[in-house]
Amino acid sequence: MTATLPAVPRKAIGHVEPHEWADGRTVTYRARVRVNGKRHRFNLGMNHEGWSMERARVEMERIMGQIERGTWEPPSRARPVVMDTGEETLHVTASRWWQKRRDELAPKTKVDYEWRLAHLLRHLAHDLTAEIDVARVDELREGLRKWRSERGKKLSPRSINMVLDALAAILDEAVEYGILDTNPARGKRRRMRVPTPSRSFLEPGMVVSLLDAASERERELLADENVPNERILLGRRALLATLCLAGPRITELTEVGSGALDLHAGGLRLGKKTAAGRDRHLELSAYLLGELRSHLASIPAGLRKRGAKLPLFPTLTGGRHEPSNVRTRILADAVERANEARGKEGRMLLPDKVTPHTLRRTFASLSFFAGRDLRFVMGQLGHDSPSMTLSVYAQAMKRSQVDEALVWRLMAFPDEAERELNSPRFGPSSSAKPLSAERDRMVE
Repeated sequence: MTATLPAVPRKAIGHVEPHEWADGRTVTYRARVRVNGKRHRFNLGMNHEGWSMERARVEMERIMGQIERGTWEPPSRARPVVMDTGEETLHVTASRWWQKRRDELAPKTKVDYEWRLAHLLRHLAHDLTAEIDVARVDELREGLRKWRSERGKKLSPRSINMVLDALAAILDEAVEYGILDTNPARGKRRRMRVPTPSRSFLEPGMVVSLLDAASERERELLADENVPNERILLGRRALLATLCLAGPRITELTEVGSGALDLHAGGLRLGKKTAAGRDRHLELSAYLLGELRSHLASIPAGLRKRGAKLPLFPTLTGGRHEPSNVRTRILADAVERANEARGKEGRMLLPDKVTPHTLRRTFASLSFFAGRDLRFVMGQLGHDSPSMTLSVYAQAMKRSQVDEALVWRLMAFPDEAERELNSPRFGPSSSAKPLSAERDRMVE
């Protein structure tokens, strides 16, 4: 009689399979396990619930370990699979945090956070979240400080702090999930010391020099047949005048269409940028309206036929200019020319580094010289906090000599009458209120 040997059980196997939904945004991660001759298939979770391929693979490793020890039980449909947070890596924690927040962010903000996460995960992707402590955060900060790109470029203290801020936000959620008791990435001692940036702005006479230099350069480009039309921005002078005298962001101004400008009402409607700047409406001075009126009249008739869809500051081909082009070419060239002219006349040169944000601060300083209300300036700038405006106002207060007649010519609205210029400061009311009074009103 021949004995029949018992069949050798097959080795347990398991793998993860992602299932993409038809909406193009949802992914369900499923586990397939074969053990003791039986097949089991069950859902682990969706990406909107914080699941990712990394987390699913970690969970699968945990399941296979339980199968080897003989302690695994197939999950019932009523009992969801719970992740052992003690085994969760920072990559998994960060993925869950990112999945929840990415759809809430503007496109540019999303790119910024992706940059932060890339630096963060380069150092901590495989660290267990539950084991991250203050010492590990300090090691991360030191690693970021020593990091160099392929071109040898290093991260600034401010950039390092931005990465650490992202880590702190991720670990806040880890505390809420009970993975950590406290957040080791919080606190000033975990951050790099950032040098205080110079908060420069242009004096009233410098603004005029900048605008004259922009006009000169535009005339040269239009006369040069070798310069491609798409490289020529129409209204260089008017664009810089708007940045100096109305306070918009450079991205807002390059994106706005000519249909957002109302010369009769004296206003410019901007698109949505921040919670404080939604549907912002800029009030324009009589001087600035004159600059914009001249600019619109100089646009070729063929382009004007496009109507409201034409960018307010188009190229000769009707396209939009990138903010980087305005920063690195238009503004930089105007500053260089203005300094050259002022140097020959023996006048003070413009600050060493003039950026579009310098021109926003210039608007705030001119507003102080003109006696404008703090709330009005904040509304023009799109700020919900008075800190930036107050800091510029504090600097402007130190000026003992200001060409008040020039300030009023630049900043007066069309419906404002001429003012007596015999007071230290002037404006729509008899005199400007002291900075301390403005600050007290904001606190109230």
